[in-house]
Amino acid sequence: MSRNLLRVSITLGCWLILSGGIALVRAEPDSTSGPTLPILSGAFTMNIGASPSPTVPAQAGNLIQEGGFEQQAANWEGCGNLGLVDTESAGSNAVYAGRYAVFMGAGADGSGCPTLPDNTTPRQILTQQLSIPTSAEAVTVSFWFRGAAGTSVDVFLARGFYVFDPDLGGVKLGTFSTEQPPGWQLYRTVLTGEDLDRVRGQTLRFSIVIQQNTAVGPEAVLLIDEVQVLAGDGRTAASPLPPALRGDGSRPLAAIRTEAGNYWLYRMDTDGGNRQLIYRGLLNNVRYLAWSPDGRRLAVADYNTWPWPTPDPDPQNNLSAAAVTVLNADGSGARQLYQTQSRKGSRCPFVPDPPGSREDPSQIVRVSELDWMPGNDQVAFTQVGFNAFCDGNIRGGLGDVRVLPQQPGQAAPLLASFATRPSVNRNGEVLFDGFDLARDNRAAGVWLLDTRSQPAQETRLLTDAADQQPAWAPDGRRFAVVRVTTVPSADARNRISAIMLYDRQDLTNPRMLLLADHGRSIGRVRWSPDGAYLIYTLGRFDGGSDIWWLEVSSGATGPITSDGAWVEAAWRPAAGGGSQVFLPLLVRN
Repeated sequence: MSRNLLRVSITLGCWLILSGGIALVRAEPDSTSGPTLPILSGAFTMNIGASPSPTVPAQAGNLIQEGGFEQQAANWEGCGNLGLVDTESAGSNAVYAGRYAVFMGAGADGSGCPTLPDNTTPRQILTQQLSIPTSAEAVTVSFWFRGAAGTSVDVFLARGFYVFDPDLGGVKLGTFSTEQPPGWQLYRTVLTGEDLDRVRGQTLRFSIVIQQNTAVGPEAVLLIDEVQVLAGDGRTAASPLPPALRGDGSRPLAAIRTEAGNYWLYRMDTDGGNRQLIYRGLLNNVRYLAWSPDGRRLAVADYNTWPWPTPDPDPQNNLSAAAVTVLNADGSGARQLYQTQSRKGSRCPFVPDPPGSREDPSQIVRVSELDWMPGNDQVAFTQVGFNAFCDGNIRGGLGDVRVLPQQPGQAAPLLASFATRPSVNRNGEVLFDGFDLARDNRAAGVWLLDTRSQPAQETRLLTDAADQQPAWAPDGRRFAVVRVTTVPSADARNRISAIMLYDRQDLTNPRMLLLADHGRSIGRVRWSPDGAYLIYTLGRFDGGSDIWWLEVSSGATGPITSDGAWVEAAWRPAAGGGSQVFLPLLVRN
């Protein structure tokens, strides 16, 4: 096939606004009107069936030439009306690093794209040829991306200028939607096993493709920057423990450890040493710990049964329930300040009597995530309820955020309905996850409840349900969330969790602190008193879990525990409230 030439220029304007107010640019074939910027080597050249002449050295270890597009994509090829975004014109958030990023999505028209063996023509292709070393023990493909509105893209290491056939070599790395929550995200996947065998020692093409049969809306955006293909395993790796986290004997971490089916409360140093068991719980099942703001007390969900404290003589009538227990920092003085009351349904095993009668499910009510309100005298918590049937099935489910009643035995006042996982800052503002149970209740996302106003004012801060488990920073301005990504594929079985850092003054440009591809899942993110570190629970691939630290400024992370027996941890606040250090979001990791 002969070489085709596609000339493209960039016209600045109000054609598209990415969430966050980033004015993007529009690529129009052969346009000469308006301000222009060079794109993909000035005149964007697409060589079909031929490789470009590399003019820019590859980044150290990177098999891709000019992965950051800083030489205006001199080593890249493409088709379908691609664009190059210039941060000097489009704004600093339009690129991940440097000056330029590639724009795909809206405007993809298939111009200059090859006809494939199935007689289809892709709408858009971004590609570069590379060679995989024969000695590679793994291959890592990564890039930073930012998406908005909806279309679908495929990522390949392909044979030829977009030829994917496993029999001919190459691998389809994944498919994901550009309908994304805000901010730049890291796409990363590691090839091993059979996939590695298909690419090792091969000359292939890294390609991002929008297929012909994919709908591309007028607002669809995919920005690409910092592309890397490495001959090695580039997943998140553990870093050495920072000097600031060396144990000092103060045991500032409270943590839940599982032992022989029990869940017990411990204290330990920030390096995981100097461990001390301080509370076993009512029935050896303690969860969801939270430090009081003054660091003098701990609150936990204390799983037990209902009725409590006097069990029913018939064991079948004793149902799962929970108390909120508050105890001193050394484990002494435990008091149960609230107890849920579950309700027994039909006797099990259920026998229809009279015939045709329906089973009455048991209603289980328990407590989950907790946090303290300012003032050290009240605890906010999630109360969850669901129906349990004799065959073990669980149906339905409600969750509300409540606060402890003034007197034991009273009903817990409601803070927010259809809500879970409260996190309270020093100003009395409560972040929580909202959920839409029947599509006519609260919209999903992260909500803010301001208890200082009367009545309390609710605001939906984050609208994408992918961002969950909010955790306020000590400064009362930033907060972290756990994001369920679509990396490396929209397939739910392959999704990787990430930790994102938001600033309330600019919610449209969060920073990704961590892509957790070193474990199965992450959760229970908590802050150090000075805001310099996070701790989180890493679900291991073998089914265990450990506590890890994460440095906010650098993104470095490493384990605090390593035996797979730790469920969650929380950092004791500094005496007197401690110092709140504001770390800017401008640092790139």
